[in-house]
Amino acid sequence: MSQSHARIGSLASSNSAAPGRGVRTLDQPRFEAACASLMGLVLAQYLPDLLVGIRTGGFEVAQAMARAAPHRPRVMPLTCRRKGTAAKARFGLLPTILAALPQTLVDSLRVMEHRLLSPRRRSNTTVQHIDHQEAAEIGRYVAASSTPTQVLVVDDAVDSGVTLATVLRLLRQTCPEHTEIRSAVVTVTLADPLAEPDFALYRGVLCRFPWSFDAAR
Repeated sequence: MSQSHARIGSLASSNSAAPGRGVRTLDQPRFEAACASLMGLVLAQYLPDLLVGIRTGGFEVAQAMARAAPHRPRVMPLTCRRKGTAAKARFGLLPTILAALPQTLVDSLRVMEHRLLSPRRRSNTTVQHIDHQEAAEIGRYVAASSTPTQVLVVDDAVDSGVTLATVLRLLRQTCPEHTEIRSAVVTVTLADPLAEPDFALYRGVLCRFPWSFDAAR
């Protein structure tokens, strides 16, 4: 493990619970504060010129991080979805149903879902859709810069790490060779993901974001 990873892991571990056991609700004010804290971790070691937010949650995080950064880096989206994301989006009544349940039960359901889906997430190493046009636009933007660009790929959470690994691989193919690319997420929920982010605010914590299905309470 690099010195950078060791420091970040130490910072994150003080705020995290055991994997699969902690649920942290981030309403809008707490979400903004968490993103500001994550940006602070990044800026202590890295000054990104461009934040690439993985849609949809990662793009929200990237925008909030940019708002908290003194130099206000540009934010660009990149769509990369797995099958489970699209399937869950079809259940339009799910937020209403969850809003009627006690908070403790909703937390238990979230932990149960995570435990049940974790083996499947680890075994499924493919993504359903990635927007190559958005990736090409990012590549053109970076290539047009007169100086080497430092890129930060941002997501809300890393489970198996398949999505993050796919995005990092594509951007390294699309951007010029001199581009430095690092990654940051709010939380890493599983141990040993396929792609280990350079910066993480929490580890072993399930975050309920403002856009989560069980956030309408």
